[in-house]
Amino acid sequence: MKWELHTHTAQGSSCGKLSAAEVVFEHKQAGYSGIVITDHYNAINIMQMHGKGIVDKIDSWLKGYEEALKAGNELGVTVLFGTEARVADSDNDFLMYGIEPEFFYENPTLTNLDLPSFSELAKRYNALVIQAHPNRHGICFPVNPIYVDGYEVYNGNRRQDNRNELSIDMMKDMPGMIQTSGSDYHQVDDLDMGSMEFETDIRTSAQLIACLRNGDFKRT
Repeated sequence: MKWELHTHTAQGSSCGKLSAAEVVFEHKQAGYSGIVITDHYNAINIMQMHGKGIVDKIDSWLKGYEEALKAGNELGVTVLFGTEARVADSDNDFLMYGIEPEFFYENPTLTNLDLPSFSELAKRYNALVIQAHPNRHGICFPVNPIYVDGYEVYNGNRRQDNRNELSIDMMKDMPGMIQTSGSDYHQVDDLDMGSMEFETDIRTSAQLIACLRNGDFKRT
């Protein structure tokens, strides 16, 4: 089963170029069984959403996932919810899996947290945290592994110098950490630039997390 774990929509990410329905359609055409919508949850992106208050902005931000879920149900593609979050003390980004939209209504200001507090919050919700593109040149650096469950060791975004070779190499010293791939999908030519293969027919976030924690996957 081929999956994309790092996907952005035009509705939920200001940098996204395709509507959520188009995103799902493109992945269906490419043979994907499922995708995780990981629209950006950072201070800048959320401020650009429609609405005056934070609840209105979260409502607007969620429209990408909601449209993707509807399209997935129509096209036979499993769509799960996630995010690419950023906290207050660095420019690093963190993919979160295993949360639901209610998480953000309950924790709307998580972008104000430092990394240790963010990590503790994720643990309270049994969420999985993967540092996105940890060696992206000039922007990101690998964080202490005590704060994350793993690293996105291959990021397929061709508009960034992700230095994936450094991310893969650093895992030699961290054999217990989860290693994922993601296309960092924003536009059509990002399709299929970093997928994951699972033997399990994943239908829920809980199943996805179990496969990632158990190592039941292959990066492609």
